Amino acid sequence: MERREALKNLGFGSAAIFSSSMLFGALQSCSPQPTVDWVPVSMTAEQAAQLEKICEGICPKTTTPGATEAGVANHIDQALSVLKTDKEVDYFKKGMEVFVKNFDANQDVKFKDATTDQVTAVINSYYKKYDENPEILRGLRSGMREDGEKSGEFLEAYFVTQVVDSTFRSYFTSELVGETVMPYDPIPVKYEGCLPYEPGQKSWASV
Repeated sequence: MERREALKNLGFGSAAIFSSSMLFGALQSCSPQPTVDWVPVSMTAEQAAQLEKICEGICPKTTTPGATEAGVANHIDQALSVLKTDKEVDYFKKGMEVFVKNFDANQDVKFKDATTDQVTAVINSYYKKYDENPEILRGLRSGMREDGEKSGEFLEAYFVTQVVDSTFRSYFTSELVGETVMPYDPIPVKYEGCLPYEPGQKSWASV
C-alpha cells in the first residue's frame, strides 16, 4: 500500500458521508499521563494519546483490527506535519482541545476516564446536531475563507469533521487493513475495471 499517496487524500471531511452507526466501538481510557508507543511529530504526547483514543472509537477493534492497530493516529499526525498549513494544524489541535474541554464540562465523567459508549455518544451528538442544523457546516466552510480569530464552535466542528474523515481514509488505506481485512491480490493476473457487486461483499484493496 502506498501510504504516501493516501496522505494526499486526507482533506476536509463532509459529515454527511459518515453514518453515526459507524462510530460505535471501544475506547481505551487514558492514563493520568497518557502516552503512545510512537513518536508524534505534530503533537505533544498527551495530544497524540487523545487523538489515538478518538480514532480507536471511530474505528474500533472488533473481529477486524482497530484504528490503533492500523496506526491511524500516527498516520494523521504525520499527515498534519507534511500536508497541512500551520493554520490548519493549529485549527485541528485547538479544535481537539475544545472538544475535550467541552466533553469534560458537559459529561458526568472526564474524557480521560470515559467509557466507549460515553465518548461515542458525544461524537454522535455532533452529527445529529449537524443534521438538524446544516448552517453549522455551512458556517464552517465559509469560515475557512475568512481571516481572524476563530470561534470555539468553528474549531470544534473543524476537528470533528476532520478527524472522522481522516480516520476512515487512513484506516482503509493502511497496509494492515488492505491486506488482512479487504480482499487483496498482491500479484493480479489481469485488470478488470467493472465487476458485479453483491450486497455485503468486501471492497477490494488498492495497491
